[in-house]
Formats: sequence, C-alpha cells, structure tokens
Amino acid sequence: MEKLVKRMRPLLRGLLTVGVGMAAVSTVSVAHAQEWKPARPVRLLVGFAPGGSADLLARLVQAPLSESLGVPVVVENVPGAGGNIAADKVAKSPADGYTIGMGAAGAMAVSHLLNPKGTPYKVEDFTPIVMLATQPNVVIVTPTLPVRNMADFVAYVKQTPSATFGTSGVGTSNHLIAETMLHRLGIDMAHAPYKGATPVITDLMGGHIAMTVDNITTAASLVQAGKVKALAVTSSTRSALLPGVPTLAESGLKGFDMPTWQGIFGPRDLPKPVVERFNKELVKALARPEVKKKLAEFGSEPVGDAPEHFASFLVQDRKMWAGVIKSANVTLE
Repeated sequence: MEKLVKRMRPLLRGLLTVGVGMAAVSTVSVAHAQEWKPARPVRLLVGFAPGGSADLLARLVQAPLSESLGVPVVVENVPGAGGNIAADKVAKSPADGYTIGMGAAGAMAVSHLLNPKGTPYKVEDFTPIVMLATQPNVVIVTPTLPVRNMADFVAYVKQTPSATFGTSGVGTSNHLIAETMLHRLGIDMAHAPYKGATPVITDLMGGHIAMTVDNITTAASLVQAGKVKALAVTSSTRSALLPGVPTLAESGLKGFDMPTWQGIFGPRDLPKPVVERFNKELVKALARPEVKKKLAEFGSEPVGDAPEHFASFLVQDRKMWAGVIKSANVTLE
C-alpha cells in the first residue's frame, strides 16, 4: 500500500494543481448560494424592560447587524416572568430567521428547573446562535441604608426582619445569585420580583426595597453618581468599572464567582444557513472597535463563540444552576 501511495503522488500533485482553482471556485459558489439572505425585517425580542443590561446589549448590536444583513433589525421589549414571555414567543415563532431573541440564564437555563411543568416551553425549543457577552453583577443597596460593607449588611438584615430584596423576576440569574449569596451568609430576606431591572432600580433608589443584585452595566453609573451603594461584585475578580468595590470572595464568601451572560437564540430547528449567517454577522459586530469600546464601558467581556460551543456551555450551565437551586432551596413564589 505504501508503494502504491508513493507511485500515485506525482499524479495527485498534477491533479491538485489543476483542481485547486476549480475547487476553490466551486466552494465559494456553493457557500454563496447557501448563504441566507433575509428579505424582510428581523425581530429581536428582549425579555426585559428598556434600559436594562439585556436591552442595552441588544441595541448595541442592532445597528451593525441591520447593516450587515441588509434589512432592519427591530428590537422589541417583551418584559415579564423573568424573560419567559419573550422566550416563549421566540420558541413559538416560525423557524425562518425573522424572529430571534436575547436570552440569559433565567429563561434559558433556570426556568424549567424551577417549574418544569409550568414553563410554557422546553429548553429543546431553542437554537443557540451565539453568546454575546459576560458581565459581573454587583450587590447594591438603597443609598440611605446604614451599611458600608457586607458585614454591616448582614448585621442590618438580622436586625431588620422586614428587609426586602428585589430582582427582575423569579428564576432570573440575579434572583438566584442573590439567593445563593443570602444562603451562604446565613440570612433571610423577602423577595420582591419585578418585570425588569429598571423598576427594581427605581424602587431601590426610592428606598422601597433594601437590596438587589444588578448587572454592572446598569449599576456602575448609579454607584458613581451616589444613587445607590455598592457592597460587592459577584465575580472572582474586581471590575475595572468599580475598582474600589471588593468581590464577595474578598468579603468572606470564599470561592464565590457568579457572573452573568447574554446570548442570541432562535426557535427550534432553525436552518443551519440561518444560524451560520446570524453567528457570522454577530461575531463581526462584536469585533467592531466602537462596539468593543462600548462593551468595555458596560463592564462586559465580548464572547462571540460558535453555535456548537454555546450549546455545550448551556448544558453545563444548566447543571450548575440545578446545583444552586438545590443548595439554596429556591422555589417558585
């Protein structure tokens, strides 16, 4: 067999010399013929109110995606149920590429764990397209709260049974991060779920709730303006946006590391050419200098992974959240 291969090499080289150009042309033409080109506007559903981190990220990629696809990409805010309402709309949309959604851990990795029979969709009802970015979260409190750090906060909660924390919905990542933190601190607080991050912040600044865990994208400017107090970040390292704020690990919760993420999903069975086109254009959008600059201002790290990698990540992420729910004994309210 080895002798045969040696004898065939000169012939193969000749054939390759003639055929490489034809193969390249053929590959380009096939790829060009298979590339999906939308013929009408694309809806990008966001499961939270305007002004939150998911909304800001969606609007950041909206313009470059519209430009590269050649059709308008319209951001639609569909708040409620921790992002589940928007996720359900995506799941029940035709798998034609004209409806996609911004998803995070709550709707995409947690909801079915908390309420497998009540969630109107299954995790299998989506096609992962790309993870856009990750960000730290920040433990923030109302500005009048008489605390300076996590130790003060624990003492305050123990002395104030009526203290309440708010989140953008039951089962959202900020809800579970808060529950995990409280569990590890050995304290209890009543939970007030809202329909998005913006109303949570409004009530926090007004003193109607004591604490929330918010994405650093929206929290940093409020902290810097003195409208809320930051006690700790939930990532393993400090954030450049709030360098003076310690991590929860530094505050006594050894090993605590729970950032958040956002990604783009389509309905189940979204055709491969559609997935590949969205992925390609969104990865290109994340690489734009102006987008990278804005993401840094948001305290976000761009990701831009392949659909297959994103799908694998989701499997592991759901396992992680299942452990969180069990250890913190989180239930639907």
